[in-house]
Amino acid sequence: MKEFSRQKSGNASTANINIDFGAAATKVAHVLEPGEYGLRVDSARVVQNGQNILVALDLVMMEGGDRIDNRPLWVEGPKAGNSPYAAENQNLIAKLLARAGLPTAGDVGALIPQLAGVEFYARLVLAVDNRSGRTYNSIAEIYVDDAP
Repeated sequence: MKEFSRQKSGNASTANINIDFGAAATKVAHVLEPGEYGLRVDSARVVQNGQNILVALDLVMMEGGDRIDNRPLWVEGPKAGNSPYAAENQNLIAKLLARAGLPTAGDVGALIPQLAGVEFYARLVLAVDNRSGRTYNSIAEIYVDDAP
């Protein structure tokens, strides 16, 4: 018979660790009031959740670099044809791809990461996550030309 023994936790003092807690503010995503904003894609990636495909855009303000609290855009899945949301999100991504001079069709795994660095103007609105109740920003419109 095997015996298991619990390791004793040592209450040793913490080593000298320096943390700049103030720097965390630049990493925290903010919810902005609805309106038009100049944004930049900091990074972009494709996320697969079951059979659904989402595009996660890490957005920052063009001026100041504040992070925007947004959620991934659902672009494909089993029920995508029955919902206007996937088509609307595909249209938003198509506008970003066109702005970046990229094709609007092709391998999403190769195309989407190339959106990093793209600057654009958009109208942001507030949305609520049904599961958590958290409020976040959602892109309602991307302006093809510069500032609205």
